[in-house]
Amino acid sequence: MYKCKEQLGCSGRNITPYSKDGELKFELCKDCGIIWRTNDSAHITKPYEEDYFISKKYLKKRRHKVEKSGWLIDIGRLNHPDISSVLEIGCSIGYTLEAAKKRNIGHLGIDISNYAVDFCNSLGLNASFTTLGKLKQDGQKFDLIFMQHVLEHFEDPFSTLKECHSLLNNKGRMVILVPNANYKRANKFRSKHRFYSMKGVGSEHFAYFSYANLPKVLEVSGFKTIQQNYPVFIDKYDSPKFFVNRFFRHSLAYINSDQELFVVAEKVG
Repeated sequence: MYKCKEQLGCSGRNITPYSKDGELKFELCKDCGIIWRTNDSAHITKPYEEDYFISKKYLKKRRHKVEKSGWLIDIGRLNHPDISSVLEIGCSIGYTLEAAKKRNIGHLGIDISNYAVDFCNSLGLNASFTTLGKLKQDGQKFDLIFMQHVLEHFEDPFSTLKECHSLLNNKGRMVILVPNANYKRANKFRSKHRFYSMKGVGSEHFAYFSYANLPKVLEVSGFKTIQQNYPVFIDKYDSPKFFVNRFFRHSLAYINSDQELFVVAEKVG
């Protein structure tokens, strides 16, 4: 049964089929609105090595992607000037790590891909092929944890968030981006959309969230949401290009036309 029953108090009975592409199936919990990949399709996996990153064209537009990651870090550290260390979970080929380095913020990236870790290290970025459990065992702590399109890759996102909670310093923050379960095109086309298809990213993802349920998932994991959706006006780190980007993304969210959710959460307790 899906973890929302245990963690959010869902009944476990109000489940309905959502999409099906061959063996790959997703179901909707109508109590909380989370869309889960079914247990009998959990075995479908995709390797995250060099061919994967090349096929996804991760090497293109690196400068822009580093710039965007920097903007996201800046939103995450608004009104929290003491942030001096960042952990990125699923660091890929280091956009966020490079952005943190440019801001003189200590950084560590972890990834399940040896290729990604080696690539980051080749650029002089600090990345490691390790786990959250090992970091906790080593007593490491961070001011900010960054997860850009990573939380949906975990079968148990609640457990992952609780591990993150233990790795953060007091009042530490998380920046989280995940696909939007309410994205219009994905909701309309279901298994024909890349969110839920075998040819798309469906075989990589286990859960899809919305702005209605992600704050609840964070709350039961020990966090309070302090920013939901992109802020339009900020008093630090701003630029005309950054403002236009924020305004555009903020507006899209109101009509469910943004493919991703953006949330900043702070550790409590």
